[in-house]
Amino acid sequence: MMSLTRRLDLGLLIASLVVMLLLSQGSVLLFDHVTRNYLGERLQEDAENLIATPTLDDLKHDPNPESLRASFNRVYSGHYFSIRIDDGQAVRSRSLWDYQIGKHGDGLVPGLADGPGNQKLLVWSGTYQRGGHTLDVTTALDYTPVTERLSWLRWSIWGFGGAMAGLLVLIQRRVIRLGLKPLDRLQRELAQLHEGQRMTLETPMPDEIAPVVTELNHQLSRIEQVLNRSRDGIANLGHALKTPLAVMEALLGREELDHLPDIKQGLRHRLDDIHRLIERELQRARLDTGEVSAAARFKPESDLPPLLDTLREIHGARVRFCVAGDRPASLPWDRDEVLEVLGNLLDNAGKWATSQARLTLSTTSQALTLQIDDDGPGIAPEYRGDVLNRGTRLDEQVAGHGLGLGIVEQIVGHHGGTLTLDDSELGGLRASITLPWPTSSTAKT
Repeated sequence: MMSLTRRLDLGLLIASLVVMLLLSQGSVLLFDHVTRNYLGERLQEDAENLIATPTLDDLKHDPNPESLRASFNRVYSGHYFSIRIDDGQAVRSRSLWDYQIGKHGDGLVPGLADGPGNQKLLVWSGTYQRGGHTLDVTTALDYTPVTERLSWLRWSIWGFGGAMAGLLVLIQRRVIRLGLKPLDRLQRELAQLHEGQRMTLETPMPDEIAPVVTELNHQLSRIEQVLNRSRDGIANLGHALKTPLAVMEALLGREELDHLPDIKQGLRHRLDDIHRLIERELQRARLDTGEVSAAARFKPESDLPPLLDTLREIHGARVRFCVAGDRPASLPWDRDEVLEVLGNLLDNAGKWATSQARLTLSTTSQALTLQIDDDGPGIAPEYRGDVLNRGTRLDEQVAGHGLGLGIVEQIVGHHGGTLTLDDSELGGLRASITLPWPTSSTAKT
């Protein structure tokens, strides 16, 4: 679709050319009308001067050249006259040579008559009474030089008008750009809103656009409130259910149920199902919140140390947790989601590691890569696909519900990333995550 600026430019250009066309035609027609009236009065004066001779007999013969203006005596000079007395033979100026011009009615003749040498003549005719005789006098003037100048004037106005139309388009484009400048700022703010750097639009807008921006801010505020209430409600419900579930798990560990293994196993499976449902809904609530604000973004320098401290408390001095590679100042993903991913993977690495678990961050222009290595026994290649399924566990001796890698894969997949399992250079398992940078985001190193 054609842009608004181009439409306005095209509209102004067409309107300007139409105005210039009407102006040029109107100017030429008006100038032509005024010029013809003025020259018609001169032709009438020539006719009156011609009949103002001493005697009528002088008009019946060729007038004395010395009594006439020089242009009447020069052949095809462009100034002509013809006098007819009582419908007799016409007396003509020498400038006509053998060309005949007749009477075309009284006064200035409309239009132009053909003249000698392809000339176009402006003709005036009049009838006079003198000494009982009727004199039909016709005077003519070559109008060709005037028509040529009028044509030049028309083209000059066209050229000047075209230049003015182009100048008007340039001026209008500049005015439009200045007028639309607030929209450029609005576009930048919308991009920042998309990236999560702001939650409202603040640029002052013209009166025509201000109501739209106000309504957008109102709707953004309502959406944020609804999302926060929904997320908080689901989170509160999930956390509220975790306490009775923990009590139920403790009850399942009592010795009284050891002699009922089938019932105990069935209840254990049902508790695992409930855990999966809670974790899934909590994760969905986090993923459905949309863009990430600047305050909620993951910052490795400040967010990793508390996570590592927690892992060290859980696994004790048996496992050493360390971080290597790049340290971006901020990453364009939600802090809770990244901590969920790293917490699950590092916790799994700590469970199986012999002495070391390592997190490595690396950035490129296309993506962020997270690698979690451990020096444990690893996982055989034929079983690596199974552990990504929710609830699948290869060793029941290690506590957990088998949900970690499944949750990690869901978060990573939501952001268009990939999760792969491979052999680690430390001797155990390597979990590699590749997350492409969101649109308009870049790596910050």
